[in-house]
Amino acid sequence: MENNKPELLFEDLPEGRVFRPMVFEINRERVNTFMETVGDHHPLYWDQKIAKSLGGPIAPPGLAAVFARLSYLQDNTMPSGGILAKQEFEFQAPAQVGDTLTVQARVFESYLDEKGRRRVNFLIQAWNQDRKEICLIRLYAIWPK
Repeated sequence: MENNKPELLFEDLPEGRVFRPMVFEINRERVNTFMETVGDHHPLYWDQKIAKSLGGPIAPPGLAAVFARLSYLQDNTMPSGGILAKQEFEFQAPAQVGDTLTVQARVFESYLDEKGRRRVNFLIQAWNQDRKEICLIRLYAIWPK
């Protein structure tokens, strides 16, 4: 299927830009697909007995990388050639299967570095349906165009 979304360009990413909130469902299918893709079979995410002891099944923290990226690419595509320079995750609570997260990104820095590379740094926050903060993500990128 052809993607008709425009590319997200550096000029579209001024410091202070806030993206619209995105809803991200943490469902069993999404968790299973993620776990199978990364090859993780840790019982923490699969075993029903462990899940019961935690108040319900939880999602792997790595899933945050997925919703972080989607939060600023809802209406656009990523131009090819970008570099993820660094990501930092601060988790306040686990996301549980069945949660509905609200995820919102904003640009906290956008500049040309000393070598003329386009740098864009995002701050991304995710809350569950009870407005409990799940995580804070700082994403540092070298933007391609």
